[in-house]
Amino acid sequence: MEDLIASYKERNVILFVGAGVSKNLGLPTWSELIDHIAKELGYDPEIYKTFGESLALAEYYRVKKGSIGPLRSWMDTNWHSDKVDLASSVIHKSIANSKFPMIYTTNYDRWIEKAFELYHKRFIKIASVSDIPLIKDGVTQVIKFHGDFDNDDTIVLDESSYYERLEFETPLDIKLRSDAGVSP
Repeated sequence: MEDLIASYKERNVILFVGAGVSKNLGLPTWSELIDHIAKELGYDPEIYKTFGESLALAEYYRVKKGSIGPLRSWMDTNWHSDKVDLASSVIHKSIANSKFPMIYTTNYDRWIEKAFELYHKRFIKIASVSDIPLIKDGVTQVIKFHGDFDNDDTIVLDESSYYERLEFETPLDIKLRSDAGVSP
């Protein structure tokens, strides 16, 4: 444990953040998101869930609608409501005030970035390969590993995008291996 604490103090530890952090702000769980998808497609959520796994159900949405654009717009609007009290989130305050040089997140929302802004901490958002040249020494990187609302093409939501992510060959995958010091 002492080694981990020493590494953290030296900014040599990477933080990984998932949906639990956003749930803390009242955002929906994955299951609740699938319920919304079902309703948007005109299905009863409980019946819809019997049709297959969550990723396949999200894939069906993308196929039926032609893209995830409408869902992404709904998520972006509803998940970034003015009703969310970011200042009351102890976890977001802790993340923003941390010494992690890199924060990898599977969350599409902007609450980690907004926490950095709220607490006047410098960060750079990395959502695609075009963001990598913006990296600066001493500035925390928030790496949007499953995409970002600013670019539908980066979002890992459905079966196709999930399995593409599992190939571990995108520029962000290569960056993760490099950041973690892992050889391919």
